[in-house]
Amino acid sequence: MSFYSEAKEIVNDVQKFGKDNIEAKKIVDLLKIVSFLIVCATFIVQYWKFMFGINVEVLPTFPIFLNQFLDEYTYILFLGLIIYKVVGYAILSYLVISIETKFNIKLFPALNTAEDTFEIGTLFILLLKLSNNLFLCIHGVDVIKSADKKIYFLYFICCFCLFVKWLYIKNKNYWYFADIRYTPFFDCNGKRIAQNDRVIYYGRLYSIHLLDVEEHSVFIEEKREYRKKEWYLSKSNSGINRKEILLEDAVRDEKGKIKVYEYGMGEKGKL
Repeated sequence: MSFYSEAKEIVNDVQKFGKDNIEAKKIVDLLKIVSFLIVCATFIVQYWKFMFGINVEVLPTFPIFLNQFLDEYTYILFLGLIIYKVVGYAILSYLVISIETKFNIKLFPALNTAEDTFEIGTLFILLLKLSNNLFLCIHGVDVIKSADKKIYFLYFICCFCLFVKWLYIKNKNYWYFADIRYTPFFDCNGKRIAQNDRVIYYGRLYSIHLLDVEEHSVFIEEKREYRKKEWYLSKSNSGINRKEILLEDAVRDEKGKIKVYEYGMGEKGKL
C-alpha cells in the first residue's frame, strides 16, 4: 500500500474519532460559553456599573500565588493554543502520519489525548483569569485598560473568527441540504434514504445508485418495454453490474429490514 493510501486511511480514522468524541467537545463548548458570559459581565460592570446585586465585602478573592500564576502564564498558554490550532496540529499530524506509516505505531490516540488535555486545561485557566478580572472589576479595578487588555484583544479576535466560522457552517449546511437528492423511499426506521447513503440489507452493505435507460439497454431489449430511471442497490465499493437490487423491492421486503448505515458518516449537514 502506498504512503498516500495509508495516510488517507489514517486521516479518515482520525476524522471518525473526532466526530464521535462528543464528551471532550461538550466540555470545550461549555468553557467557551461560560468565558463569554464572564467577559460580557466584566464589560457591563466596567462601563455600566451594574453590580448584579453582588456584595463587594463578601466577594471572594483568589490566593496570591494563583494570581501570580494567572498573570504570568494565561496569555502565553492562550496564544500557544491559538498557534497550535492554526498551524501546530497540521505539522504534528503530518509527523504522526509519517511515523505511523513507517513503523506501524498508533500515535494519534496519544496526540488527540494531549490535544484535548491542553485545550481544556488552557480554556479552564483562561476562565479562571477572566473570573478573577471580573472580581477585580467589581472591586473597582479598571481591568480592561490594564495589562490584561492584550488578553481581551486576543479573546475578541478568536470570538470574531468563531462567529465567522459559525456563519460559514450555517451557509454551507444550507447549500448542502439544498443539494441533497433524496429517493422517494424510507428505511425500516422511517429515515428517508438519500442518493449518497449506504444501506444495510439482509446484513450486507450496499450503495445507492440511480440507473438510467442506457445502463439497462440489454434488459430493455429483452423485455421489449420502456423503463424509467430507477434506484438500485449495489455492493459497496464495487462497480455497477447487471445483478442489481431494485430499491423499491428492498424497502418492501420486511424480512430484509433495509436500514441507512450511519456509522462514521455523521449527521447530514454537520461538519
